[in-house]
Amino acid sequence: METITGVVERITYHDEESGYSVIKIRAKAFSELIALTGKFISINIGTIIEAKGNFIINKKFGRQFSVKEYKESLPASIYGIEKYLGSGLI
Repeated sequence: METITGVVERITYHDEESGYSVIKIRAKAFSELIALTGKFISINIGTIIEAKGNFIINKKFGRQFSVKEYKESLPASIYGIEKYLGSGLI
């Protein structure tokens, strides 16, 4: 299993019943946004997420990180705080 850490930039899809979501994060090791797929109970833009799983290639959507487990923390950087406050939660 690999570990990837980044700031949640966008929530592309979220199913309230199952919790299945597709989110995009900005991670330091990557120049582009990374798509994460999996079951997220509650995820918010600007949150820092540390996810464990594997990269897969989806025929329709391309490269994605399939999350098996994750943990969240509140943003600590100015960039993360701006995203969090701009998400509309507050």
